[in-house]
Amino acid sequence: MRTATRWLLRGMWWTCLVFVVWAGWWFGRTMFYVASGDDPPGTVTRADCAEALDFSGAALPEGTRDEDCASHTWGGQAYDGSFRAPRAAVQGWLADSFPDAADFPCDGDDDRCVHAVRETHAHTPGAYAVTVSVHYEGGSAGDTALVTFDASSY
Repeated sequence: MRTATRWLLRGMWWTCLVFVVWAGWWFGRTMFYVASGDDPPGTVTRADCAEALDFSGAALPEGTRDEDCASHTWGGQAYDGSFRAPRAAVQGWLADSFPDAADFPCDGDDDRCVHAVRETHAHTPGAYAVTVSVHYEGGSAGDTALVTFDASSY
């Protein structure tokens, strides 16, 4: 009985030690990331949509309005946002800006969705993945497109 109790106590001691070491490592790592970054983890700030699309390797289409974009930082850079533009301008803009993009099935009311993956390197910063969704307001007769996009370096 004495031996079984001794092994049980040793097992509990090692379990507690492993937990304390793991918790210390997690806390130290988090403090390192917080102290070494310009922005705290999960920082979301308003961004210029021209800057966001430049990160994506594109430019805003002609006639853009109602721009609303945000920048996200944590382990990389990401932008997301939306804007409205004339339907005709968006169709050409998609083809010119993301020629290697693949169409994929849209969720909800979106009419067209594309996803592009770009080769990035340390000396050419920018988005690795870009997803663009287009919703034509007013149905097939509408002349305005609501464009939403997401671009990230990770």
